[in-house]
Amino acid sequence: MRRDVLVVGGGPTGCLAAAAMAAELEVTVVEEHPRIGEPVQCAGLVTPRVVEMASAPDAVLNRIDGAYVHFPGGRTLELQGNEMKAVVVDRGALDRRCASLAERAGAEVWTGAKCGAVERTGDGIRACFDGEDMECRALLAADGYRSGTARALGLGPTREMVRGVEMDLDVRAEDQRKVRVFLGKAVAPGFFAWAIPCGAMIRVGLCVSEGNGPPSAYLRPLLATLGLSEAERVRAYSGAIPLGHIARTYADRALVAGDAAGMAKPISGGGLFTGMTAGRLAAETFLEAFRGNDLTARTLSSYEGRWKAAFGSELRNSYLVRRAFVRMSDRELDRVGAQLDTERAKEVLATGDIDFPTALAPGLLRACPSLMALAPGLLLRLLRR
Repeated sequence: MRRDVLVVGGGPTGCLAAAAMAAELEVTVVEEHPRIGEPVQCAGLVTPRVVEMASAPDAVLNRIDGAYVHFPGGRTLELQGNEMKAVVVDRGALDRRCASLAERAGAEVWTGAKCGAVERTGDGIRACFDGEDMECRALLAADGYRSGTARALGLGPTREMVRGVEMDLDVRAEDQRKVRVFLGKAVAPGFFAWAIPCGAMIRVGLCVSEGNGPPSAYLRPLLATLGLSEAERVRAYSGAIPLGHIARTYADRALVAGDAAGMAKPISGGGLFTGMTAGRLAAETFLEAFRGNDLTARTLSSYEGRWKAAFGSELRNSYLVRRAFVRMSDRELDRVGAQLDTERAKEVLATGDIDFPTALAPGLLRACPSLMALAPGLLLRLLRR
């Protein structure tokens, strides 16, 4: 079989890219799992713009306008926004809506076929799926954090990986409008833990950086802290988040997007907004390349410029913040919490956009100048963004 574009990975990144190309090109999306959207490996907390991009308002489970941030020493900051800041989505439903968009646009969507060997031919790329070959003129690798496709094309790896686990519990949170975030080496070393109200249930999870053991070892104490050790477990998830994008996201006849390219946001770990945006930009790049009959790396390199213009500086700055965060002791985190525990600083934090969190830096420093002493080089760089 031969297609113009083969998209490896049936998540929102790959499916939105396919939907944007299918009117002009023959596009096939191949997903390794038997059903789109399963297994779920996502906390499901996104901005409303993600729901709009996926045309999936029916996937929304809850709306969020604030947060409680718990510091290691016991301090809790309550942040209250004046508008909806995020939504909780049924990730499986959102994924399936994106796949439906691709199919309605004219793309084929295959499931239950894992991509094995990938090799270049004289005029394209050949990929093997469970013994069946498919040839294409171009390929988009959107197959997640374990992307064998990107590695086979010589692209990668990401800088680091954090591993996570979470559970949906049959408990209704008392405050349905606020998420809880927990910081500290004993809770989630190298990242953070969360409790997200999802209507009739609550989603509790955490991630840890490499070298800190399995994340499951930290989940039981977290559930005990929340008084949820005996709560009925609806389902459990596990997975990993790649942080620090790969050095190059293009090659002859190929592009890489989403978690396969390490495009998750280093502060929150969320990858839907960046991945879906990159998928659409990859589609634009491929369409222009096909119209000009030029699928060389030189032509496709414009894709990297596009996604970096859209969110590259945020990924870069967020990774700098992450590096500073990982180096902090619990005592230093508590110092930060104490400095942020003012009405003026909390008002600034409550205006944040989880897709562009480092945009808060100038306002935070005006509200709390003493933060400059903690990481002057980093904060000066953020001020020059």
